[in-house]
Amino acid sequence: IMDPICVKPTMSLHELDELRRKCGFMGFPVTEDGKMGSKLLGLVTKRDTDFLGNRASTQVGAVMNKAADLVLAEEGVELAAANQIIR
Repeated sequence: IMDPICVKPTMSLHELDELRRKCGFMGFPVTEDGKMGSKLLGLVTKRDTDFLGNRASTQVGAVMNKAADLVLAEEGVELAAANQIIR
C-alpha cells in the first residue's frame, strides 16, 4: 500500500466507522498526527472494534494494536524475506 489513509489515536470509533463507510477500508495505520510520514503508533482493524460499545467516546488509541506488538519490514522488502520475518 503506497498511500494509506492514516488516523489519529484521538479519533473516536464513531468517526472511524464513518471513514470506513466513506473509503471502504477496514484497517488503518495509527500515526501521531494522522498523516503519512509521522511516527507509527499502531494499527487498528475492524476486528479490534467490531463488538465495542461507546463508539462516540472510545478512542482509536485505546483499542489499536500497538506498534511494538506489530511485525514490520522495511519498504521494498522481497516476498521471501517478508515470509522469513513473520516466521
